[in-house]
Amino acid sequence: MKLIDTHAHLNFSDFFKKDLEEVIKRAKENGVIHVIVVGIDLTTNQRALELSKLYPDFITPAIAFHPHEVKKIKEQDYKFLEENIEKVCAIGETGLDWVKEYSPKEAQIEHFLRHLELAKKYNKPVILHLRGDDLFWKEALKILKNYSDLKLLFHCYTSHKFIASKILDLGGFISVPGVVTFEKAEILKEAVKFIPKDRLMLETDSPFLAPHPFRGKRNEPAFLIYIAQKVAEIKNMDLEEISEKTTENAIKFFNLKI
Repeated sequence: MKLIDTHAHLNFSDFFKKDLEEVIKRAKENGVIHVIVVGIDLTTNQRALELSKLYPDFITPAIAFHPHEVKKIKEQDYKFLEENIEKVCAIGETGLDWVKEYSPKEAQIEHFLRHLELAKKYNKPVILHLRGDDLFWKEALKILKNYSDLKLLFHCYTSHKFIASKILDLGGFISVPGVVTFEKAEILKEAVKFIPKDRLMLETDSPFLAPHPFRGKRNEPAFLIYIAQKVAEIKNMDLEEISEKTTENAIKFFNLKI
């Protein structure tokens, strides 16, 4: 069995200042063959690049500025992205977050569009962070209709089947986090049942959102197996089949050389 964690923050201090070697060892022991390490600001972007040099066979970086961070973004940050864009598999994570709204909506939209234009310029996939109510999704999907020629991955998807159908209409892919293992996540489980297996990927979003039975603890890529098992159960598929297909999807989407 081979799994790819398409979204983890091993570049956060939760890992690299503590037990990163052991975390990677446990991941490999649990079938994880590769991890996309995702940046959210200048520091974590730099660390993602550094980790990919240290573990080139196991880690591939994605870099961008999270919507929470765009209120602090400077023009030189975009220069950094362009200087390093050929070293990464995707622009991400970028998007809009109208739940917490740590950055003003206008700034989020402005920088989201700049990230999308950058991805278009360099023909890079995009890892999307999108959080909000139904009205929010209407606005977000309206923006993305103009970028449907890009490879779009909707990271940490927890919404319902109707939104998933709109994402699929755009040609987007959907990444399922540990939330799918939660007892009350019926809306997400219904969406997962609906999403075709050739549009699915798996992620931990480590160190966040640890799956059952580790809920409330630090998440790590080794726990991806629990997400894969739940997705296989929901879709009435063999674990081996869902692992093989989601891994294949990730390799093609990110153009991974593994």
